[in-house]
Amino acid sequence: MVVSRTLRATACASCRWSILRSFTALAGPSVRTPQLSVRASRCSRPNQQPGSSWRLFSDDKQLETISEKKLGEESVLAEESLPEKSEELRGATEEKEAVEGAEVTAVPWYLQVESPHRAPKPLSERQSLPDLPESPPPILQPLLQQISIDLGLDDLSLLDLRKLDPPPALGANLLMVLGTARSEKHLHVSADRLCRWLRSTYKLRPDADGLLGRNELKLKLKRKAKRAKLMGSANDETGDDGVRTGWVCVDIGVVDGGEAVADSHRQDNFVGFGRRTDGVRIVVQMLTEEKREEIELEKLWSGILKRGGELENDPSETMPQVTASQSALPKPTERTSLAAMLGRGQTREFHTATRRMSSTASSEDFDFDNQAMEDLLMRDIVVGAYDHAVETLRQYIPYTPSLQQGKWKMFLLKFLRSYLERVPRERAIEELGVLDSGFTSTPYMTCFNELLSSIPSEAEAEIRIWLACFARDLGHDKYSPSKLFALFQELQVSGIKVSQMSYMRLLKGILSPDNGGSHHGPPRASAGMAMKILRAMHDQGFEILSEDLLVNIQEVTGPHQPAENPPQSSIYTDPSDTFYLPSLPMSSIQARLHPLIMSLELPLFKDVSRMRLMDTYARLGHWKEFFEIFRMAPNKGKPQSANVYAFMFGSVAQTGYQKSCKAVLRAFIPELELESPAIELDGDVGEAIRACLRIADPFVEQHATDPPEINSEWLALWKRLESSGGQKTPFLYG
Repeated sequence: MVVSRTLRATACASCRWSILRSFTALAGPSVRTPQLSVRASRCSRPNQQPGSSWRLFSDDKQLETISEKKLGEESVLAEESLPEKSEELRGATEEKEAVEGAEVTAVPWYLQVESPHRAPKPLSERQSLPDLPESPPPILQPLLQQISIDLGLDDLSLLDLRKLDPPPALGANLLMVLGTARSEKHLHVSADRLCRWLRSTYKLRPDADGLLGRNELKLKLKRKAKRAKLMGSANDETGDDGVRTGWVCVDIGVVDGGEAVADSHRQDNFVGFGRRTDGVRIVVQMLTEEKREEIELEKLWSGILKRGGELENDPSETMPQVTASQSALPKPTERTSLAAMLGRGQTREFHTATRRMSSTASSEDFDFDNQAMEDLLMRDIVVGAYDHAVETLRQYIPYTPSLQQGKWKMFLLKFLRSYLERVPRERAIEELGVLDSGFTSTPYMTCFNELLSSIPSEAEAEIRIWLACFARDLGHDKYSPSKLFALFQELQVSGIKVSQMSYMRLLKGILSPDNGGSHHGPPRASAGMAMKILRAMHDQGFEILSEDLLVNIQEVTGPHQPAENPPQSSIYTDPSDTFYLPSLPMSSIQARLHPLIMSLELPLFKDVSRMRLMDTYARLGHWKEFFEIFRMAPNKGKPQSANVYAFMFGSVAQTGYQKSCKAVLRAFIPELELESPAIELDGDVGEAIRACLRIADPFVEQHATDPPEINSEWLALWKRLESSGGQKTPFLYG
């Protein structure tokens, strides 16, 4: 009873074990603590040699007098003097200690063995800056200096994740910076100061995930202390109290510059959510030393980068016998060669990327003459012997794997397309009938419809859309916008996935005017069909607010000629916007699309796209919108190119308005001289300015050879152009 009361009264686990040892030492062998080191278990073994100086830890007074250094020396001596016979007993004892280790949780501090400490890195190594990657953004170098020098984070590392495909979840074109904070408080203070520095210096809006603000940390500590007081214990360290995060992720956002080399093929066929950006996203990962060793972010992303590099350098993609890289699909306006269409045994489909040739193809597949087969097929198609062409192609099926399993039908359809693209317009209209399997008006369409399957594939859908839009461009009266829209609805009901190029063809065919008629913009029915097609594109994941789509629609929806006799109230004549050129009203669809183009937060349009819009507006007399497109680059903070300047001066010179030419020369020549990089007054720019000068001052060339007494501003500008040199040929508009 006394012993039990004594044990219950003792709150310390170490004291309880000391009391138990004092009783068991009198009764028999000593009680061994499982958490003790191996040297303690060896001391209690009965097979000790006489005369040895081994010590038993059964007395608390002896434990207090022995220093840690003494224990270490004795353990080394004990391990050297152990007999070989005790090795088996030691292994069994250690296994038993591992099983019984959960019984005792408290180990006295004087028996705890400290883990070996690693030698700290020198200060210069911990504070060294990583090397910059290729084409870094301008903010990257000052950002690294701010993190290392001003904030004091150590062991900085930089990961370039811009070439990862698919991109990380944090975003595409990603640069990740990792740094180690010295404590939890240093972590949050550094993250807070970094966010404030980015807001004040670069006007950015960083997002710090895991950051505890200045007052938030104090509030959480007060709540934790109050909770511990209510629970009756202040040592509850088991749960996550939300105070010690150990990790702060600062998402700086998208910054300008440092764009990686983009793959134009992937960009043109991008399917996903959100809009594409031209900038680089920077993320700063701030971690404590323990957290950084625990999650090992460098190891994770380095492995992903390594695997991505292995896929890019896959030798199977660069084998010399594979010709997939040499046989890219042609553009719609190009003429497809028959040899390239056959592909030397490759399997071709109308997809966004060519298929890879099988590496198991043998030379037996190419024993026959492919060129002879192509010549026979084309000869039969030209003379109209379509049935004989089918029989000729079927003879080659057993020798060509790419024609087997019904693939010869798609191959012959591509041949029919190539033939139709090469013949004159009148012959093509004669060959075309109605794209309907139940109505065969010509032998060409009979063969074409018989090659189509009852359940169309994606490749068949592509070629059917091409044929309908091609006939629409030729002016075939049987292919109206309603016919094209009926084809779109048929494919949509069948669940066929249509490519973006085919969608663009359908939009152009539906919105384009009929040949020979007066066009003042597409009718309301065609606009409704186009809206349904755009909705289908959006549902399929295509970007409908893209540069190419907006420019194409704006070109197609424009009338053939400017509006005749518009009311004077609708003509815009503000000289600050039109430079004394009367701006005619736009059609209803164009009037809606132009403000959308100017207000969307898209990257700056390419020079070709802007000049296409300016050409359309100049042809239709929309001069207010013409100069708005011209000012698009400076409004977005981008430099203006020499080609756009030359196009603008040449377009104004074509009008022949003297007052307008003088106004644009006075307004934009000073802006041209301030461009960075500088634009020289030669080449197309110089000739376009000369064309404007000839309208502004018809005698400027004569005054240049016979200078008058008074030097005018136009003569001075002409002399500058002459001194700069360059071509002397007349400027060609467009």
